Amino acid sequence: MPIPTVDQVNRLVADTYPAAAADGFRCVGIGEGFAEARWAYDASLDRPGGFISGPNQFTICDSALWYLSFTVLGLEPMAVTSDLHITFLRPAVGGDLVARAELIRAGRAGIFGDVRVWVDGADARPVAHATGRYALLEPRDRR
Repeated sequence: MPIPTVDQVNRLVADTYPAAAADGFRCVGIGEGFAEARWAYDASLDRPGGFISGPNQFTICDSALWYLSFTVLGLEPMAVTSDLHITFLRPAVGGDLVARAELIRAGRAGIFGDVRVWVDGADARPVAHATGRYALLEPRDRR
């Protein structure tokens, strides 16, 4: 199965889940065994102390894993999160978030991956780490 391009991924997301694109989440890199996501920093969403919120960090992890699923399952909008565990490592402050998801295991109906998150320009200082699984839902008529 061919790996989709960044443009194909972003077009699919804009068409099937426009809120994600509107909220500043997008694919910025994709290839065999990895996908990268970026969230455009919005200071109006900061938590007290100027911290980027946990929900935004969680969402970028989830997005990166979704993009990663496309490298195995194809551009399949019905791939959904079945498990995601995140650990916050240090405060995320003042810049775009970048997440890199790497494939740990792939099967016919899902993937398991590892995600590292950092503030743009500080890739050696991760702010969060996550592991998660994406599964392909069966069509409703087969359930």
